[in-house]
Amino acid sequence: MYTSSVTQPLINTTKRIKETKNILFYEKDKVQEICEEINLLKHEIKDFNDNDENLRQEKINVYDNIQKKELNAIQLYHFERIQKNKVVANKETILTQNELNRLTDQEQSFYKKYEQFIHNFKSELPESFYTSSELHAPKRPYTIVRVIENIGEVVTKNGTIGLLKGSQTIVREADPTIAKLIKLGHLKKIDK
Repeated sequence: MYTSSVTQPLINTTKRIKETKNILFYEKDKVQEICEEINLLKHEIKDFNDNDENLRQEKINVYDNIQKKELNAIQLYHFERIQKNKVVANKETILTQNELNRLTDQEQSFYKKYEQFIHNFKSELPESFYTSSELHAPKRPYTIVRVIENIGEVVTKNGTIGLLKGSQTIVREADPTIAKLIKLGHLKKIDK
């Protein structure tokens, strides 16, 4: 049959999907054309009336191989579209009307449900849990503190430190023990 002439345009489109950042228009005509050829091949297999069983079996094998190649082309095309749609959906950007027009009805339904799900999920969580919000590294993870009251040895996540009245030391401010001592007024940050 015409397997390469039918599937080659869809394979080329699949390659373009993989290489572009945007979602391309759904190639309904190309997919439909391949599906029609697959159905035609199925009907021709049923209508074989060869007396020679070996010849009949060879024709069936050839037609089956053509069908498999065409089905593989369709599956690869849809797989690449799904992968591209996942990437775009995970960015949590709202699609423009032009981008929505490029999607099938099922893909549009997916995006609408996904956006509603994300909206409902985010409305129940504090802003600090947003997965798309930017994270900033602390400017200085360590801070210099002066010991206001004699505390003695304190166990922190980084190990044991001695905090004697009037001394200065470098500590990790994010450590819960240090943060608690600063809050209670036993330690005072001396750097800004």
